[in-house]
Amino acid sequence: MELFLFGTLLHMPLLEAVSGDADVAGKVSWAKREDYSVRRVAGQVFPMMYPDAGAVAEGIIVAGLDDTALARLDYYEKAFGYNREHFTVIDADGQPREVTAYLPEPDRWQPAEPWDREGWIATMGEVTVMTAHEAMSVMATMTAPEMGQTYPQMMARASSKQRARSSGQGAGYDSSDVDLIVARQQHVGFYNVEEVDLAFRRFDGTMSEPVNRTVFIGVDCAMVLPYDPVRDRVLVVEQFRTGAYLRGDPNPWTIEPIAGRIDPGEGPEEAARREALEEAGIEIGALKCVSAAYPSPGTTTEHFFVYIGLCDLPDGTAGIGGAPQEDEDIRSYVMDWAAFDTALNAGEFRLLPLLVAGHWLARNRDTLRASA
Repeated sequence: MELFLFGTLLHMPLLEAVSGDADVAGKVSWAKREDYSVRRVAGQVFPMMYPDAGAVAEGIIVAGLDDTALARLDYYEKAFGYNREHFTVIDADGQPREVTAYLPEPDRWQPAEPWDREGWIATMGEVTVMTAHEAMSVMATMTAPEMGQTYPQMMARASSKQRARSSGQGAGYDSSDVDLIVARQQHVGFYNVEEVDLAFRRFDGTMSEPVNRTVFIGVDCAMVLPYDPVRDRVLVVEQFRTGAYLRGDPNPWTIEPIAGRIDPGEGPEEAARREALEEAGIEIGALKCVSAAYPSPGTTTEHFFVYIGLCDLPDGTAGIGGAPQEDEDIRSYVMDWAAFDTALNAGEFRLLPLLVAGHWLARNRDTLRASA
């Protein structure tokens, strides 16, 4: 049975990555389904087909896929609640053709506005293809629903790689001076752990002997320390941290700036503002960039964008926040500058990004207050 595609898989690099068929672009032809439109799924970036009298859902017919390619496509689509169903389309010659297409489970998704395919390709195409390579690599070890649950984190990892590739190159050696011999995924899930054998160029110009390294594959994060320059107040948050607990810390609740991962299609500043609303219910005005740096590049790919966020912190701002669907339980505190500065210099804070942001604020506080 021929396959009709109308959504993200019209992007040929993605169709190749998912199907595993490098020649799939030569197996497609134009087609349409009448009285249907293609609409973005509410709350998502991918589309669904929706009954719409007088409209036309344009797509392609893919013919000649083998069983392996179809199994891969089924796996990918089932991760998002889509299954193949039979219906009729009109082909490029105006003739009816019996096809199957991926349609969502009843009531799984709700339609929004008409889907902008070109806009999606421009903003999400590359990162979705990057994500698909990881998603398809777990086909033998994860069920489709399990992969679907992990997919947002896969996409966040891909987005972090995409962001890293667009960063400026410094002087000296670059990634071409590294010889990746083999990479092995030791753990795949919400976070990944990857083991690599590689060689790198030494400062004398020679290549090193092969070395073995294991790295925690994290994502880019935005962190913001809210500061009210009029009231001269800072807001910090406190939450339980598993890493501190597993280290054996008798107090695994840490004082921190507001922080969270940068979602695909989102910039660091957008993420900082979103997290401030989610974790503390506050709106951030101007953002002052403190740093964009690695916390520990020898062991993790994580990259932190740290900001001071100017805002209003009136009495009653502090409270309990966080995203329940992420099992977050976050308490916020508003501290007068004198109390915060005393704790900062007394070494009472135990999170490096908070120390970096706090000391930057101490150096620039007078300027921020003068311009408030």
